[in-house]
Amino acid sequence: MNKRATDEGKKAKSAVPAVEKALDVLELLTEQPNGLTMNEIVDALGRTMGEIYRVVVYLTERGYLQQDAGTSRYSVTLKLFELSHRYDPTERLIHAALPLLERIAAQTSQSCHLGVLNRENVLVLTSVQSPLPAGYSVRTGSLFPVAQTSSGHVILAFSPEDVQERHLARQPAGDRDALKERLARIRQNGFEDTPSMMIAGVRNLCVPVFDTRGVVAAITSGFIGQVGHAATAEETLATIRITALELSQSLGFRPETSPHAAALIT
Repeated sequence: MNKRATDEGKKAKSAVPAVEKALDVLELLTEQPNGLTMNEIVDALGRTMGEIYRVVVYLTERGYLQQDAGTSRYSVTLKLFELSHRYDPTERLIHAALPLLERIAAQTSQSCHLGVLNRENVLVLTSVQSPLPAGYSVRTGSLFPVAQTSSGHVILAFSPEDVQERHLARQPAGDRDALKERLARIRQNGFEDTPSMMIAGVRNLCVPVFDTRGVVAAITSGFIGQVGHAATAEETLATIRITALELSQSLGFRPETSPHAAALIT
């Protein structure tokens, strides 16, 4: 059996007819600013009136569609827009990341944090300290210049080319080649493992986090050697990569369709 047939078979098994028809109607009408009549919807979707009529009526009753009394055309309301803005994306990211960061700290005995780009800086959205009595950690809410962080460089390395070019253009001409090499190395490896530029003796282990659109954040551990049973740097990095994949998938990232999958798969 070829791959296309296999994919179609999986789709058929997972399909929910009523939901599929409702999504077909919504996706169709989002591309029709003037709306469509019931007959036009049926024709455009290549389905029967019996398949579509009740779906359209129900979506209208629930407030996702509205019907113009004069033209009988159906169009999409603002309800989907309202729903999408009830849960702030930043809050969603923190909510999804925090228990996973706590797990990293518990498994490795190292602190870790989640950073995002904020113009020319990296903002630490949330952080978790090492469970050991002594360690190195970064405070939630801290703001650091991109040039001083692994988080900023890892996010940039997986950002669109135009974002990288704008950042490079703002750097001194003499620094650009070295920065290009650094970003290329991160893309090739899928992570960064490098001495901290701010704290002597700290080793930055940093991995990107993706959602459906692309890179959105980075998980970083400021690794310091611990006496006893703490994880090694290599073990800590492997844990972070596994966790970053889990967090990315919770945000809608699909490794099987992304060119960045290799960055998270150990």
